[in-house]
Amino acid sequence: MLPEGPQLFARTGVLTCWWENGLCVMCRRDGVPVIWLGPVIHGARHAPFSSCEPCTGWLVRYVGGYDHDAPAEPTVYGTGELRRPTAEELGLRVVVTALTLLTAAGAAGALWLIFSGRPG
Repeated sequence: MLPEGPQLFARTGVLTCWWENGLCVMCRRDGVPVIWLGPVIHGARHAPFSSCEPCTGWLVRYVGGYDHDAPAEPTVYGTGELRRPTAEELGLRVVVTALTLLTAAGAAGALWLIFSGRPG
């Protein structure tokens, strides 16, 4: 898809790339050189996000100063230690699983006998 208007290759203090005249979404000025920075997505809808040079510079400084490498807070859901189940716990799990399967098979067999018309 080709742009509707002419594009300008510009070198600014922020970016060196292709610019075109359009609407800056941040400062809402229309007819100024803008660069497409990506889509803005909200729910199932999306719209193009274009920004002029001063607003793009502000975004670059904001993202550059954002402390995204700071350590995260500790989780409250556990201690962070991996505890493996003991042999007794594993044995109990196997026994419970086997009894559950046998009970389900017995119930299915009983229902089959009841609804098949065979005397029990």
